[in-house]
Amino acid sequence: MNKKTQTYNKILTSAWLLFLQQGYEQTSTREIATAANVATGTVFSHFENKVDLLKAGMQQQIDAIIHQSSLTDKQHAPRLKLRHYALPLFEFYCSNSEFSKILISDMIWQSAFFEQQMNEFKQRLFSEQPEFDDIKASVMLDCYFMTIVSGLNEQDPQPEKMLRQLTNKLSIL
Repeated sequence: MNKKTQTYNKILTSAWLLFLQQGYEQTSTREIATAANVATGTVFSHFENKVDLLKAGMQQQIDAIIHQSSLTDKQHAPRLKLRHYALPLFEFYCSNSEFSKILISDMIWQSAFFEQQMNEFKQRLFSEQPEFDDIKASVMLDCYFMTIVSGLNEQDPQPEKMLRQLTNKLSIL
């Protein structure tokens, strides 16, 4: 791993730990730089702003959850695959609701950042099918994200309740 990648990872890890300990809003880029043992300017040479640090950290966590869930994925139907992955993701979003709300609101207006991850996930849902149905995959993910939005708007977000809501939506497809 080259020095630039090591520095990027050190900044990202430090930021994520501080976000968890102090909260996103309460964490400054100066604190992130100090924790990563780099200059504040170095943080900005790797990440345009603090929300980009959060997005990269969330993406890294989500990728890890998807990878872990893929190890036990035995589903064939796309909607069952989505349910399989949804519960651990809902659990993550609910346990990190502050970050999740920021991430989801940012995704709405900057979807290009997440486009590759979304396309890979849609392909994963249809991996057992003879052909990929982009429209169906897109509608399924729309249901998934609207479930996250409505779930995170609850006073006490509950992953199991969100999964039931998603299941009901997917049953219509």
